[in-house]
Amino acid sequence: MPIVGLDLGKNNFRAIELERKKEGLTVNRYAVYENPKLNFESESTDDREIYANSLKDFFAEVGFSTPYVVVGLDETYIYMRIIKFPQMSDKDLRNAVNYEAEQYIPLPLNEVNLSFQKLDVDYADKAKMNVQMVAARKNTLEKHVDIIKRAHLIPKAIEPETLALGRALGDTKEAPSGSVILDMGYSRSIIIITYGGFVRFTRNVQIGGDVMTRSIQQSLNLDYNQAEEYKKVYGMDKNQVDGKIYDVVKPHIDSMIEEVKRASIFFTKQQPNANIKRVILTGGAAQMPGLLLYMASNLDLEVEVANPFRDLILGPKAQQKNPSLLEQGPIFSSAYGLALKEV
Repeated sequence: MPIVGLDLGKNNFRAIELERKKEGLTVNRYAVYENPKLNFESESTDDREIYANSLKDFFAEVGFSTPYVVVGLDETYIYMRIIKFPQMSDKDLRNAVNYEAEQYIPLPLNEVNLSFQKLDVDYADKAKMNVQMVAARKNTLEKHVDIIKRAHLIPKAIEPETLALGRALGDTKEAPSGSVILDMGYSRSIIIITYGGFVRFTRNVQIGGDVMTRSIQQSLNLDYNQAEEYKKVYGMDKNQVDGKIYDVVKPHIDSMIEEVKRASIFFTKQQPNANIKRVILTGGAAQMPGLLLYMASNLDLEVEVANPFRDLILGPKAQQKNPSLLEQGPIFSSAYGLALKEV
């Protein structure tokens, strides 16, 4: 059965439809929609209805063949921790997680949905196991479900986008190798560290594409749209426009690099066996010219731009799209990881 991974943004959505066929995992359709008048974060019933209607029209226009979706949950709406527990039965573990959750979640437990999964035996103490605990506000989940249903879609699952990115871009249990995923979003970025097939660490960085665009706007006295275009076209290429865009964007990228270094050092102290070897860039700002080369030269790690679609089969509709999916790996990585959960 086909499934659509749906990445909901403040004023945009990105979706990709996957299906397992006899030939292999196939992308049937993918699309992105942006409208600055949309506001997912608004609590207004009218705004919610506008957002849902736009989503419904988007699905109809693209021609997705299924109403079943897996929806991403923004990192700001969840609480996620990895906690060490003694080895115990699943029943005892559930009770233990509920007890420990009160220490880590700054909300009454009756206001959140709490889930957990066993990861592996603790490296330092074989008598203990690592357990991933995830809590999401019930009212946030209800809002997501309400919008999805108003759009005449059927939610198969809702999960944190960080877990979806880990699934799409991280390592596997079979070939564990620590990876840092840097998701460069609009208002902020997220550092995600995976090891052994699981997301082990996340950290928000309050630097995103928007602050870079605004810095260019102010520095060169441009309007916002023109500054955004300059960022996309020239980015970190110091040989373009006398390096003016490079000089403005560089301090923000340097701050991100320092955050990646700090996160890597912190994590490897907790997990000495996790040999972090690579950084994967994803998100809207990841394709800036010159960014890959600059980050690779300033991090003692392999750096690559996300492209989880190399080995996928593109269906007839997906093949007709321009630009191609292979050129848009950073944009659709989250939606792809969401669809993988249920396909």
